[in-house]
Amino acid sequence: MDYPKPIWTKSKWTKNDLDGQTVEFDLVEKKRGYGVHGIGEFVVSKNPAGLLFVQIELILMGRNQWERVQVRYYLPQLYVDRIRKHPDQRVAAFQIS
Repeated sequence: MDYPKPIWTKSKWTKNDLDGQTVEFDLVEKKRGYGVHGIGEFVVSKNPAGLLFVQIELILMGRNQWERVQVRYYLPQLYVDRIRKHPDQRVAAFQIS
């Protein structure tokens, strides 16, 4: 199976700032005409040039109580630029809107 290539981005945040932290997100896919909203967790990689590959991971309930579905959203520069601390830390550590 071929996986999509990483999207390397610049960020004011470091890998350590984001990796494993919760994020409330509101992503809009204009080309396809739909949006995705939810709370997930950042999964972040760093390359030798210092660029970040920022993903949001969700683990969702599957067809029964034993099945789980993993979903990852690869964030382009547009959304990486929108990462900020969440105003309500009880909801999530970070927010993208």
